[in-house]
Formats: sequence, C-alpha cells, structure tokens
Amino acid sequence: MNLKDKNLSLLFYNYLCEIIGSEEVVRTRREIFSAKDIVEHKTLATCISSGSKAEGLDLTGSDYDQMVLLSFIRVYESFNNVQYDPYQLLLVMDTEDTKPGFTKLKSVHKSDIYSDILCGWGETVGEESYISSKHFREKNLCDHMVNHGPCQSTPEGEYDLALCFRCNEWITSAQQWIHRSRTTWPHYTLVTSAAQYGVLFVPIGCKNSPNENLQWRISFSVTEKLLIHSFSHTQLLCYALMKIILKELIKPKHGDLLCSYFIKTIIFWLSEEIRPSEWKPENMIPCFLECIRRLIYCVEYKTCLHYFIPENNLFEDRFTDREHKSLLNTLRIIYETPLISVYQTSTLQNYKLESARCHRMILSASELPFYTYMNGLNVLSMSQPICHAIKHLVKIGLNKKLCTYLLPVYARDVIQSYHLCNIVARNKSFYQQYKTFVCFVKISVRSESISTWLLLASLFFKCKQFQECFVLINYCLSRCSPNKIHQKLTHSFVEQTLFKEMKQQNGLLPAMKHLIVQNVCFKPPYCLLPDELIPLIIEDTFFIPPVVYSYLLQFLCCHHLGDYKGKHNALHKLELTTIERYFIIENVSTARIILASLYLVNELL
Repeated sequence: MNLKDKNLSLLFYNYLCEIIGSEEVVRTRREIFSAKDIVEHKTLATCISSGSKAEGLDLTGSDYDQMVLLSFIRVYESFNNVQYDPYQLLLVMDTEDTKPGFTKLKSVHKSDIYSDILCGWGETVGEESYISSKHFREKNLCDHMVNHGPCQSTPEGEYDLALCFRCNEWITSAQQWIHRSRTTWPHYTLVTSAAQYGVLFVPIGCKNSPNENLQWRISFSVTEKLLIHSFSHTQLLCYALMKIILKELIKPKHGDLLCSYFIKTIIFWLSEEIRPSEWKPENMIPCFLECIRRLIYCVEYKTCLHYFIPENNLFEDRFTDREHKSLLNTLRIIYETPLISVYQTSTLQNYKLESARCHRMILSASELPFYTYMNGLNVLSMSQPICHAIKHLVKIGLNKKLCTYLLPVYARDVIQSYHLCNIVARNKSFYQQYKTFVCFVKISVRSESISTWLLLASLFFKCKQFQECFVLINYCLSRCSPNKIHQKLTHSFVEQTLFKEMKQQNGLLPAMKHLIVQNVCFKPPYCLLPDELIPLIIEDTFFIPPVVYSYLLQFLCCHHLGDYKGKHNALHKLELTTIERYFIIENVSTARIILASLYLVNELL
C-alpha cells in the first residue's frame, strides 16, 4: 500500500473514532456495563449485559440487551455428568430430532422444591418431562413487556431481557472450535476461559421444526462478548461500520434478510484468517473492504456457518432467488463505492450536519448516554455490601473514577430505603435518622445534585416543612438552565462533546454535578413520594422529569398552605413546561405521567 492510501485510511480511521468512539471511550462504555453486572449480581440470578452496548458501541437505534442467568437451574450435556444437588433444578440436553445449535432440556428428577416450576414450564412427552421454551417465555413475561423472540422487550423496544440457563461445560458439538487450526486470534487464554465458562440456553426453538416449542437455542453470547472485547480498535470500527451499513443501507431495501448476528459471525471467521497485526489504523479501508468482500462471498454461496457449530448454516433456506439476486446487487454496489456508501448512512450524515452547525468545534462521541444505565441500578438489592462490590471492581482493574461514581448512586438509593422510611413519622429516632439522611444526601450531591435536592425537598414536604421545601424547589429550578444537559439514553454529538471536554478538564464527578440533570427517581417503598402522587406510579421504579416534579411539589405545598394564587401559578408553570418540553424526555411512559399529573392538579384546584 502506498503512502497516500495509508494516509487516507488513517484519516478515515480518525473520522470513525469521532463518530463511533475512541479506544478510551469504548473501554469506559464496557467498564460501565461490567460494573453494572457485578453490582446487580444476586444469589439466585446473575445479570449479563450483552449486545452492542456491552460491546462498547452506541449505534443509532441499538437497544440494551440483558441476559439474566437463573443460578438455581443447572444444565448438563449428559446424564453421566450430572452431580445431584437438592437445591438445584437439574436438566439434561436432548439433541435428538433437533437441528445443530438447538436442544431440548429434559428434567433429571422430579424435585419437590421445584415441582411448581415444572408444572408451569414443563411438558410431558411419553415418560419424560421437558422444559418448554414456549411455556417458559409465557409464564415469565413481566408486566409492561412483550415477547420478542427469546427475549421480552419494552413496548418502545429500548430494552431486551432474556432469561437463560447455563451448562458449565463446553458442549461436544462446539468442541472443534477449541481445537481448530487458526492464526493467533483468538488467544489461547481466551479460548480456555470460554471453555471453562460453558454455554447458555435461551428460550426459542428452531422455526417451523416439529417440536419447536420444546427446543432451546444454544447461546455463546458470553464468549462472543469476550471475542469482541479482544478486537483491536480497527477491527471494532470495521464491525461497527458493517452494522451501520446493514441497518441504514441494507435493511431499508431488503428487510430482515440479513441480521447483525450474521455480520458478527462473518467478522469472527475473517478475524481467524487475517493476522492481528493487519488490523491497524493505516489499513482501515482495506480491512473494511475485506469485510464487505467476505459478506458478498457468503451471500453469493448462501453459506454462513455458525462460528462455534459449523454444522449449522445460518443462511440455509434464507433467501428466495429474487431476494438473493437483489441483495447481491446491493452489496456489490456498496463494495464498488465503499466511501460514498458509508457517507450516505444517516449516522455519518447526522454527524456531518451537527458539525456544520458547530463551525469550529470538533465533535466526538463519548460514553455519556451509558451513565443512564448506571443510574438505574438497584444497589440496595445487591447480594454483597457496596464496599465489597467496589473493592472487587478495583481489583479487576476497572476505572477508579467509575468506581467512585457508584457511591453517590448508592447513596441516592439509601435515601429511599426502608430503614429511613420512619423519618417522616417524627418519632424518637427522628434526629438520628435525619442526620443519617443528610449524610447520604451530601454523598449523593457529589455526582448529580438537582434530583437529590428534590428528594430532600420531598422529605421537607412530607414533614410539612413547606417553606424549606419552597427554598429547595426554587434553587433546583434555577439550576435547570438551558446550558445543562438532560441525561437520557441518546445524546447529540454536541452534548457528548461538551461532557467529554468537561470530564477531561474537571473529572467525572464534577462534570456530572455541574453539567448533567437527571430525572427524579422514586423506588419502593416510595417513602419520599408525596401521597397525592402515588396514583401516578406505573412501574416499580418511578421516573419523573425534574422541572415537572418541581412545579408539582410547589403546587402541593401551596395546596396544603391554602395558597390559591400560588396553586394557579404553579399549574401555569407546569403547563408551560409541558408545552415547551423543558427537560422532558419524550416517550410513552413520561407522556402518561405528565397527563396524569395535569389531571391530578386540576382535580385539586
């Protein structure tokens, strides 16, 4: 490759780093989800973040995928391996009459402890009891969720949850992956770790097979995440770019003929063949072209072998002749005009438009949207003390600033915990509880102050200290200025850049405290939520926009004081806030809460 081509590749690489994320940004995104998984670990269930987010990517329209491993269920490959445990539901794989990559799960013995579970999930065939994937999905569907493949999803589609089981051994059908000939990728230590972990099972059968409802798909998602994390940054950018092209150029024309799992599989195979030293910034364009070329080859010959179980051809019966011809034509156009095609994607177009509006400011992606997932942690339900969790995070090498950020998140949860609920009763222990409450408030305001001050204002309201409540409300409203960033799941490049610059200059906690505004979050037992607002609760965790809540609280204070004029003024401000969508995240649940709020205050006039 000549110098001109190398320089062009370097320019393209740097440009993609600004849009998709630098190595440091990707590393921090991954650490956020690693911390989340460790903190959310419970005795009976292990949370595993998966999908694009956990891989360190923040692509347009990508959701958050979470697997919840039920630890009281253990799967074995054969009866010979079973180790009896009276406290576990033991299952054995049965691959008879199933396609590669799928299995039935047979109950080993009828346990008295889990008889109710077997009754709800089970299906008897002859003398054998199986766990039906269909029954399992239906019986475990959470409120306000819908079934979507092996997952249950929120109506807006921003969150996918898959309950799963684990086999702690590497199964026979995937043994060849451990031993097959390859270049230096993946490293043998990664292969060993994968083999020691084993595999997962998610509740979905092979489509249109005779016993589809009994089948479970074998999932290698934990190993796949390890493999993605082992990519060089050039590899990751190629992978991300292929996903962008799939979503924004291929899917609009060809629907679901191709999915992101096929892209991942093809990149894995390619990575085994190309020396790791070739995946470098100055080879960005040739590496990207090689990815497209391999995709064309796989589509042309209708062959995309499962990376771990090659007997499973993912493209088997995938396309009609007409679909096949049309898809190949699109892929060849992309290959012949790669840079033009890339710059036609909405992701790059949006970046270009935002950059044009900002004149001299160089925009770049950051990890800002990912902190939203940290704020949703339920740290009080942890199976270990917070100090132990943080020590563990530091021990495994996670960013210490990120570990420190967990403390204010924890403090915000403690403020609403059961043992501080009696504070509003003004009993004998009031003073000591109040001191404890204020101590945790001081810790919490180190990262995000406005929502915490509003929780303190709620306490004053519950204790009928309305004047103190007014003071805090007015302070919080003064802090909710247009130059602040309302934290949500998606942020513009401008917002991400401002956060990144402030974090680099002042550190994570000051950046969160002085730049970010979060929704006010109430959790069970809702001891700080005014009684009048209890009917607004839709889900367990109740989020409400900060300015909306400020005016609601102001209205309720005036209502209790008999201040009719003050009530009208607060209602007017609440209506203006709603019309202007000021610090309001536009989604269905927020809209319902605001509508219910307006109805409620009008009833109290």
